[in-house]
This record gives sequence, C-alpha cells and structure tokens, in this order.
Amino acid sequence: MALGDYLHALLDLFYPRYCLHCNCSLNNSREIYICEDCKKKIPYVSDTYCVRCGADTGPHITYTVKEGCAVCKGKYLHFNAVTSVTHYDGVIKILIHKFKYARQKFLFRVLNDILIKHKGIKENIADVDIIVPVPLHWIKKLHRGFNQSELLSLGIQRYFSKPIIRNNLCRIKNTEAQTLLSKNQRKLNIHNAFFVRQPELFKGKKILLVDDVLTTGATASECSKKLKESGAESVHLLVLATAEYNN
Repeated sequence: MALGDYLHALLDLFYPRYCLHCNCSLNNSREIYICEDCKKKIPYVSDTYCVRCGADTGPHITYTVKEGCAVCKGKYLHFNAVTSVTHYDGVIKILIHKFKYARQKFLFRVLNDILIKHKGIKENIADVDIIVPVPLHWIKKLHRGFNQSELLSLGIQRYFSKPIIRNNLCRIKNTEAQTLLSKNQRKLNIHNAFFVRQPELFKGKKILLVDDVLTTGATASECSKKLKESGAESVHLLVLATAEYNN
C-alpha cells in the first residue's frame, strides 16, 4: 500500500466520508463528495434543447436560434444563446442546495468539474472575450459569504483562459427571492435591478454570462439587457442547471 493510501485510510478512520446525495460510505473510494453511482445519475441536458432559451425540446420538436421553440417563441430574451449543462433535479439539485443555502462553499470544485467537463461547453460556446458572473446584491453576498456565480466562473476561466470582470455589472436592488414568484412578478421584481459602472469595459465584447440555475430567464435577460446597453456585441448565457418552470 502506498503512503497516500495509508493517509487516506487514516483520515477515513477519524473523518469518515459519506456521499452528499445518497449518504453511502466513501471510505473505500477515491471520490470525496459523491459516489460513482450518484455521478452516473447526474441529469445532463441532452443534445435536443433549445439554444435560445435552454428548454429541453425533445427529438421531435423543431426550433431556430432566432425564433426559439414552443417555450420561448414570442418571448423577448436579451441574451443571444444559452448553454445549460444539467437539469435542476436529483444529484445536482441536492449539491446546489448544499452549496448555496447550507454554505458548503467547497462544493464549487465539484460543480465546476461537472460544468467544464460536459461536451456542450466545447461544442456550443463560440469564442468569447470576457466572462461575467451574474452579481448578487452586497447584502445577500455578505449573508451567504460568497457569490456562487463568481465561484463557478473561476472554473470557466481556467477552461477558456479569458478574464473575469467582476463588480462592473452590479446588482443595485436587494430584490425578493425569485423562487416563489410568478413569471410576471419575476420580471417586475428584477426590473432595473442591475447597473454597469464602466460601460467601456463591455463595449464591443463577446460576453459569457455565468449563472448557477436558469428558471424563467428573467434575471439573466435583465443582466444581458444592461450588458448590451453598455455596447456588448453579444451575450452567451452559461448555466449549470435548468429548472422546469410551470407557473
């Protein structure tokens, strides 16, 4: 047995590891946070999703980049395209909840790996100039201790080797949580919630806007609107997970 294996065994004796999703023991595994079985259950988005809004269209529904699918047709979205890696369900939902609401900041490494290893990142995202995380209001960031979109952006930065611009797109309204609001309420809630300090930093840029979860797209669309008002050439939204929205 190698020295590293002895160290792992010793650590497991005093600090036993359990899968964060199914709670099985990880003491005999090289995995740190989730087991191999749960990794296989990660609900990745299939190839048949709408690149305009991120909805899973299925193999028999057609869509276009300009007009979108049945979900977003006739709906004005300020971002040009969206790439979503997983569905907000099962393993991913548990991990994101623990990450954001239980303040388990270390999980951003696991979520970053899931994000950057998905083939859709390479296949669907064209060249970008800068990476911009969706901002949190300073009060929420202070309460949580971090901005989850900023942490996810760190992994994306390593993949694309492009600069992250933080604190230029700012959230100036401490809005009510979007979770329990209707579609129209979400739009009103997020209206004029963002501000750009130095528009010249975004002028002529192809921007990759990064967020954790996409539901109706209201927040990302409002961010994209501000980015384009600042002169951005295009905005491609990248999200870790897409949630189904029925209200």
